[in-house]
Formats: sequence, C-alpha cells, structure tokens
Amino acid sequence: MKRFASAAALWLGVALGQAQEEAATEVTHAEVKPIQFGKHASGHPITIKTIAMTHEDDLLVGISWGEGKMEFAQPRSDDEPSRRDRRSRGSGGIMRVLPVIVALDENKDGEISTDEIEKAEAALAKLDANGDGKLSGDEVRPSRGGSQRGRRPGGQVRDSGKPQAEVERILEFGTEEEIAELAREVEPRQFFEAMRDMEYEDRRKIMSVLPEEIRRQFRNRRSGTREPGNDRGSGRERAGRGGGGGGDRPERRGNRGPLSVDDLFQHTYGIRVVSPDGFIKAEWPMPNDGPHPKMIHACEDGTVYVAGHGKIASYDREGKRLAMADFDKISDSKSLAAGLFVSDKHVFLAVGTGNSMRATEDIYRFNRDLTGAKKIIEQQYGCCSHIDMQVMDGELLIAENSRHRVNRFDLEGNRIGRWGKRDRTGIEGFAACCNPVNIDIGPGNVLYTAESGVGRIKTYTPDGKFLGVVGYVDTTEFDRGSKLAAQTCYIPIEVNKDASRVYVMDVRANLIRVLAPKKK
Repeated sequence: MKRFASAAALWLGVALGQAQEEAATEVTHAEVKPIQFGKHASGHPITIKTIAMTHEDDLLVGISWGEGKMEFAQPRSDDEPSRRDRRSRGSGGIMRVLPVIVALDENKDGEISTDEIEKAEAALAKLDANGDGKLSGDEVRPSRGGSQRGRRPGGQVRDSGKPQAEVERILEFGTEEEIAELAREVEPRQFFEAMRDMEYEDRRKIMSVLPEEIRRQFRNRRSGTREPGNDRGSGRERAGRGGGGGGDRPERRGNRGPLSVDDLFQHTYGIRVVSPDGFIKAEWPMPNDGPHPKMIHACEDGTVYVAGHGKIASYDREGKRLAMADFDKISDSKSLAAGLFVSDKHVFLAVGTGNSMRATEDIYRFNRDLTGAKKIIEQQYGCCSHIDMQVMDGELLIAENSRHRVNRFDLEGNRIGRWGKRDRTGIEGFAACCNPVNIDIGPGNVLYTAESGVGRIKTYTPDGKFLGVVGYVDTTEFDRGSKLAAQTCYIPIEVNKDASRVYVMDVRANLIRVLAPKKK
C-alpha cells in the first residue's frame, strides 16, 4: 500500500506546483490607495455603475443614488482570509478539494492529525475506484463539478483517456466516421466541452453527422433519463428545452430574465468627472428621458457617449446632450447596453440579452451623430450582458468572455481571427467562468485584460501574444448571489497615458481600485 502514498504525494506535488505558478509570476504594479465613494450631496449612498477615462487622464464615473434597493451577492464573512495573498489562496483552494486530502482528513478540520496519518493506508485505499491496487490520475484529481469518467449501462467504466486537445482536434479536422466514433468513445461532458468554443454552425454540423442513437444518448443524459429511448425522459427534454435535441434544436439566445443589473427604479443617475487623485471636478445629471450611465466612452475631441436603459446619447465636454438614439427600437427588443466603443468615425454598441453565461450580444455600428445604425455582428457570448470592445489598428477587438477569447473583426463586421483559451492552471490563458471580462488599450498599443473572480490584470499584443502580468486587485468570492450578482462580474479597466495608473472598478466594494508601478 506504500505505492498509494507515494503516488498520491507525487501528484500532490505536481498540483501544488501548478497552483503556485501564478503566485511566482513577476508583476509590475501593486495596489495603492483606492478612490472611494460615500454619500451623495442628497444624503443617499452612491452606487458606482461604470468608469471611462478622458484624454486629460480624468475619470468619468457613472453613479446612481436614491431610495431604490441595490442588491448584491453576499460576500464571505469578514473572518475569512483575503484573496490578496495569492500564494496561500492558490494552494489552499486546491488543498480543500484534493481527493487525497479529503480522504485523509477524516474529521474535516483542514489538518492531517497523527491519528489520521496512521489510518492513511486504509483511507487511500478507498480512492482506488477500479480496484487495480493503484491510484490513477483520475482517482486523485480534483473534481470540477463532475468527472470526465462515466459509466455505461451495466456499470462498465467509460474513460477514453483522450486529452481534451485531441478531442478538439478530431472535432475540427476529423471525418464524419471519426467524429461518430469519438462520440461513442468519450464521456458526453468532454464532448460538449470541446464544442464550447465553436461557432454555432460548426456545432450544428457536428451534431448532424452523429448517428441517431448517439444523439439520443446525449439527450437522455441531459434530461436525466436512465434508459436510452425512455419516452418519459424525452418528454422532459422537449418540455424543458422546447423540442428536439442535438443539431435540430434552435440556438437559445441567452436567459431572457429581468433586466436586473440595468433597471434600478427610484434611483437618480449622473456622471462625475473625477481627477486621478479622487477630487470631484464636476457632476452631470442624467435626466430620466435620456440614457442612464451603464456604459461611457470619452473621445479625444471631448465628446462623451453614454448608453443605458435602452438609449444611447452623445454629450459635449460640459455635459450638454448633443444627440440621442433609442436602441430598444432599433434592435426591436428590450435589451441591455452591454459594451461601447467609439472610433474616429463610428460608434460601436453591444446590445445584450440575458443574465447568464448564455447571454448573447449583437454589435451595432452608428455614425458619430448616432444615425445610420447597422447590425454588423450577431451573437457574441458575453456573460450577464457584459462584453467589452476596443478598436485598434483598424480592427474591432471583442472580449467574448463566456468563451475565454478575444475575437478580431474588421470594422464592417467580418471576422479576421481570434485568440485566447480557458486555463485554470497556467498564466497565459483566462481563468474563472467568463474572462477576459474587460479590456483596454495602453501605451504602445498594448492590450490590457481584466479577469473577474481572480482580480488579475495582464497584457497582450493585439494578436494575442502574452506579454506579462500587470498585477492583482483584491476581490471577494461569493458564496451565494441574487439576480443582481451578475454585476460583480463587471470590472471596467482604464489605463492612463503612460500606464502609471491602472484603474479597476470594484462594484462589490463600491470603489475604484488603483494599480501603480511597484517601487524598485
């Protein structure tokens, strides 16, 4: 049984090494004193909505105040350790989910006592699921909400052993016969995860080449049916998903729930002009007949664009409204201002539907006077109707956070390319559920990315070459949340002219966090 302990120790060392890779990465910036917001002159607490930066390095901050209730997700209790310490956060999180540690820690107190060490042999033997006298990687690997090892009817273990990259390669380049064989071989969870980042039409083509019995198995597993072909399970599938499965089912356009994060009744809205040190220079009222500041963009000529509550408008540098358009009417739906960027000739507005990871956004292009609205891109996936955009070197860059990538389009909406991947262990990819959630352009045409959940700011070239880690802002994990918890996934980032200040909005703490170069 000693081989159990040695195998477990080896795997534990590898896991902890991966967890500490991020902590060991050199960062250039560290948090300094944040910009805080207290009460408005009216006596009501202020809620910050979004930030933008002027070309004088001032901040434009969308705010609201009033009697309306602002409901956030509930943070962990104050006695839990801060996530500011990345090293302890990384290793401690893994320690709590390692099957080896869970098996050894019989009393669940977070420590392995002398008595528990003496019982280690028996505890580790329980992890040997297939009874072969060894502990495989799958048997000691942390679960992410369900293993990629499944069981066929009759209890036979189904585990292809194929790495995810190989599954993705077959789906992209394989023949119809190879794809069908792959679907029989691997666990459906692994199959669908490999299709996650594909275009809708590509996913539909893959599902259409699968034999009917495979598609039936997939539908039955999704609906919870135990026996293939069970009519009752198929009925639940039809009732829950609106019809047939596989490639024949229409693509859902997100969760069409209430427009909660952009719909705070009985609030008053405004925009504050704030200096880099937090001094309030001016405050512009946002009347009820105009947009409320969900999204803001400031142009070099002093024009400011604001979008929210179904409207988009332009303002001069003193806050006087110049033009306005109703994008609810243009899009023929009640939707959210999900992203905004203004180039020298055009205004790009992302119009979002939904409050989940399946929320989708269409991209509209306007003239600078807000005429000539045209939909140029359909169905980008931005969690909770947040999807950031930038124009750089004649390209429109879209942070499609639900798919962990940045998409590149020309200004007519034609795809040029894409880059980025989901990565929970390395530093070059994007972690958590939906990242990069926000992006900005820094000096030298460097692209800055912000990742919610981990509070990580990194830099890339526009075509996706990883440059380095800027730094971290403190974040709080949420045990539970309301329908407004989605707003905590939105962390707008602004970089000043020389990158000596990086501003990140923290909606949970209702302040703007500031990163500055570390002192040498």
